Amino acid sequence: MIRHNKRKIIILIYIIIFACIIAPIIMLIIPNATCTDGKLNQNEDRIDCGGVCRACPDEVVGKDLVITRTDVLAGGDGMYDVVATLHNPNALFGGKVVYYTVEISDSSGHVLAKRNDKTFILPNENKYIVEIGLVTAQNPSNAKVSIDNVEWVKFTNFDSPQIIVRNQHVGLVENSTDYAEALGLVSNESTYDFHNVVIHVIILDERGVPIAVNQTVQNTLNADSQREFRLTWPHKFPGTIKSTDMQAEANVYDSLNYVKKFIPISE
Repeated sequence: MIRHNKRKIIILIYIIIFACIIAPIIMLIIPNATCTDGKLNQNEDRIDCGGVCRACPDEVVGKDLVITRTDVLAGGDGMYDVVATLHNPNALFGGKVVYYTVEISDSSGHVLAKRNDKTFILPNENKYIVEIGLVTAQNPSNAKVSIDNVEWVKFTNFDSPQIIVRNQHVGLVENSTDYAEALGLVSNESTYDFHNVVIHVIILDERGVPIAVNQTVQNTLNADSQREFRLTWPHKFPGTIKSTDMQAEANVYDSLNYVKKFIPISE
């Protein structure tokens, strides 16, 4: 028994000697892992980025947003409306805040009116940017929407809120001071109550070209509820109404826009 304990003590002494003499030599030969050593040797997501190192580039900035179409439309009484289609090509990146500038100009490129505003966009989303009532005494020929800055948010997974516009109808109004009207039923099929839901209405001609736009805000749209809305235009359109595109959106990045989560009662 004494001999066995003595052997343990000798082995422990050798281990301590090894740790004190050999380990420092190994540390000198093998350098510490760093965020600039060109190796995937920490808890990095990729070489020298992610984890304990700086964020990888595509974790901060997604692919650029794309403006696929921009139109300027007469709004009546010296006012003009602009509608643009914005595309987000990123599957897991959303724009928490998208800052943009709208300009309308004449045929020579002279800017007649300008407005700065902001919106948001969800991953893989196509959405409208709508600006109503830009004022100018001259008739604009062109419109331009420029993306100034984007505050990106990365999602690990994403489910778009289910807010759908049903029973869409657009037509001319008889025996009224209004020229045309659009009717619809906005349905919140998500599990959240929202303080504000914005509805964009785009009227298209037979070529699929926008000829009129309008928008409205529905306040406090609860989960599993529906609400009718009506929009009107007092001025005549520069074309024939063929179809309409109505898009509803709720800002899921704004925590103040959530009233509460709706939890169905199990039967």
